[in-house]
Amino acid sequence: MKNTTLTPTPKTQKNQEEEKDVLINKLIKQPEIYSKQDTKKLLGVVNDDLFGAEELVNVIDLKLAILRIFDQNENYKFDNASSGYLGRLNNLSQNRRNNKFIKKIKKNPMAMRVVAEGDSWFEHPISDDVIDWIDHLGDKDIAIYSLARGGDFLTNILEEREYITELSIISPDAFLVSAGGIELVNHRRVSLMVNAEGGYVTEEYKQQHPLIRKVLDDDTLSSDTKAQIERGLHFLNREYFSLIAILELKYKYMIKQLRKKFPDLRMICHGYDYPIPSFRRGSWIKPIGRLMRIIGDNGRHFKQPMLIKRIIKQQDQNDIAFAMLHLFNEMLYDLVNDPAFGREVFMIDCRGYAKPVDWFDELHLEPKKIEKVAEAFLQCMNSTEPQQKVFQVRLPAML
Repeated sequence: MKNTTLTPTPKTQKNQEEEKDVLINKLIKQPEIYSKQDTKKLLGVVNDDLFGAEELVNVIDLKLAILRIFDQNENYKFDNASSGYLGRLNNLSQNRRNNKFIKKIKKNPMAMRVVAEGDSWFEHPISDDVIDWIDHLGDKDIAIYSLARGGDFLTNILEEREYITELSIISPDAFLVSAGGIELVNHRRVSLMVNAEGGYVTEEYKQQHPLIRKVLDDDTLSSDTKAQIERGLHFLNREYFSLIAILELKYKYMIKQLRKKFPDLRMICHGYDYPIPSFRRGSWIKPIGRLMRIIGDNGRHFKQPMLIKRIIKQQDQNDIAFAMLHLFNEMLYDLVNDPAFGREVFMIDCRGYAKPVDWFDELHLEPKKIEKVAEAFLQCMNSTEPQQKVFQVRLPAML
């Protein structure tokens, strides 16, 4: 039988490029009407079939989209978490952790194998992080190979594709992902996403934007929580909503690439709790606190950018951070519950767990407080209930 497979004509390729440009422009300039269906078109998802067609976008497109959102030069370099003093600390910590992985599988070849990729919630080079706690609580029954680096971008993770190689070699039982936070806060980026006068998010906009509308219509949220979100929304501008849309696109791009080689691998991502904009730093009492004070420069991620934009009141700053992180979490929540992308994808929901005194700095919890986050990961890793897509970090039992 004659082969009737058609190769794309130059006209077809041109049409695809035009469609891609239209959709990316819509994401950047009109995020309130950019839809999940638009994302599926960019990723070639047809009738919820993840492999319905080849994706229109590639990693370069995803990188350039972020630069366009913030009017940054195409030569802008995303910080490489393997270079400089932070890179040296990351590499030392990662080597120690991965040597431990080898020792564990030597002693117990049947141990659950896990690959972790992401940022400083998974690889904090000078403080106990989520992976340290999972390793400790799992003892000899879990062996974790880590690709995570403090300060790493989801953009870098996708571009380097290191996780694809290691997943092929290790064939893990679970793939843990911590990503997106640094895209929100790097290089005082919060200052580009807020406006002291407000006015961008109108009542009409709230009804237009599907994620905002869903959150404000959520009957499970208290009136106080909704009021705080609305107060925070008042200060946010277009750049924030464009960034959330591109982060969702990046996560879904990662899932599609992952499914090409590992159709049944369990992937677990996590959101973040609500940070407190503050210049407060770690205590001088403990050695780890002294080191954190020296290198942490706390306040540069939320507090300082808001002050730059003349947002002075602490309550306003708290409300902005609350709204930003709530919508980020809701984006992940929707992702894991999406029939096209959520198969074998799960979320750890950290919201509402930490108290103000539990924060070591604006981005990280006190090491001891991370234990409950690790317990939620373990619960998800060991779960036999595929319908449970979201695992809540549990508050400590009251005495």
